[in-house]
Amino acid sequence: MPTSDTHQPEGHPQGHHHEEITIIVNGEQKIESRSELTFVEVLDLAFPPPRPAPEKDYSITFKGAASIPHDGSLNLRAKVEIRGGTRFDVTPTIKS
Repeated sequence: MPTSDTHQPEGHPQGHHHEEITIIVNGEQKIESRSELTFVEVLDLAFPPPRPAPEKDYSITFKGAASIPHDGSLNLRAKVEIRGGTRFDVTPTIKS
């Protein structure tokens, strides 16, 4: 029985892999394999849970996204398609 030295993870056919995308979150480089990110996913990259101040809300702005518009604000139920160099600024705000 022939054997193979290459191992492909289940669900990932040979030759198909997730592209690594370098993005910037609050000035820090992050490597991402997902092509789209939600508000919560970006928030987790900026401030991993548990968050130090649960009484705060957060605002997220982005620049250079693959999706249109390329620049804007990300709301809680939205997602954005990223590309290399997409920048996110995540800012805590006080709940009113």
